[in-house]
Amino acid sequence: MRPENGEALGGGSTGDVFAFETAARKVFPGRLDERTRLLLEQELERLSSLDGQILVPEAVEELPDGRCALRSELCTGSLPQLVGSAGRLPVSDTLVLGSALASTLATAHGAGVVHGRLTPANVLFRASGEPVVNDFEHTPRLVFVRDPDHGSHLLAPERAVSEGADLYGLGVVLYLALTGVLPRPDRPPLHREDAPIDLLALIENLLADSPASRPPGAAVVADVLAGLADEHSAPEPPTGGTPPPMGAPLAMTGPVRRSARSRKPGWPMLAAGAASVLAAAAWILLPGSSDQAPQALAQPTSALPEPIGESPPRIEQAPPIDRGSAVELSWRAPQGMDSAVVVTSETGEARTTLVRRLRTVSVPVEPGRKYCIRIQVTDARGIEESAAYPIRGAVCRK
Repeated sequence: MRPENGEALGGGSTGDVFAFETAARKVFPGRLDERTRLLLEQELERLSSLDGQILVPEAVEELPDGRCALRSELCTGSLPQLVGSAGRLPVSDTLVLGSALASTLATAHGAGVVHGRLTPANVLFRASGEPVVNDFEHTPRLVFVRDPDHGSHLLAPERAVSEGADLYGLGVVLYLALTGVLPRPDRPPLHREDAPIDLLALIENLLADSPASRPPGAAVVADVLAGLADEHSAPEPPTGGTPPPMGAPLAMTGPVRRSARSRKPGWPMLAAGAASVLAAAAWILLPGSSDQAPQALAQPTSALPEPIGESPPRIEQAPPIDRGSAVELSWRAPQGMDSAVVVTSETGEARTTLVRRLRTVSVPVEPGRKYCIRIQVTDARGIEESAAYPIRGAVCRK
């Protein structure tokens, strides 16, 4: 199939893609005038100057029939193709992939560049397994509007070309990688047994309907994912005999190379003692009258950290926003402190989510049920907690 006798790979909102031996060609349905072509070439030059996993077209071409085309490196496949053939990715590969993509978005956003239509189909893999993001260029979208609704169900609800929309797109990418399916508006809370709870919470936050409820920036997301990737891939200490070899490759079903450029120092893990306090010290939600006595909670047997000293950090929490199936939270805490969200249901069951340096999250809840929600922050000195915020008329006592 033309042009020009390449293998058709598929189409998108602006053009069709054809494969050749070593290159891919994206063909648009018309020609470019001289001024627009110059703008496109300047845009490609700017993209080429950015670090990160960006697939930048190598040349602007004109076909014999006058149509415009972009010639690019030929990749071996896309994320939807990989998931369709091999199933959901291992958690370790999902973390490496997410870290690389978030780092790329952070670099682009820092230079004033946004993608604006990031979907799983834009995530491609080189023959080495290295992930790259395709279709960063905006000029063709403004000129060739063939199917503006193509992939629109995967875009942020606000339909904006913004950093927040890119974060939503990253959430869609990670959701597909981790679960093997695309997120739906009526999706249940994200769950996977072998995935860190921090990763599940992060993806839910990226997919928040409101941009204000998503993480504050791609750099924050990149640091969270890089830290989780380091923790998840850390080898178990040897119990004897020859230590395991270092630097073993990732599974060949997904991203198989983690470049030095994509590695970022992760946030420090919470100390074991602090983590046990965050998980155990929960508010009691009283289902009836405030005169009812609270039930006692089992206390951890390990030693607790000392209370924070003379100048405790202040947690300033905005009123929670009840969305029915989720509650959106936002708060301020001193820089450098890790946070956790504790959600206690009317049955007394408490769920703790470590969100580290995030300050805006969306926590899943059951419609109609009452909850008490509070925020905890910690550093090396100890823990501080907010007052409990009642949801739907709950009565909260400690």
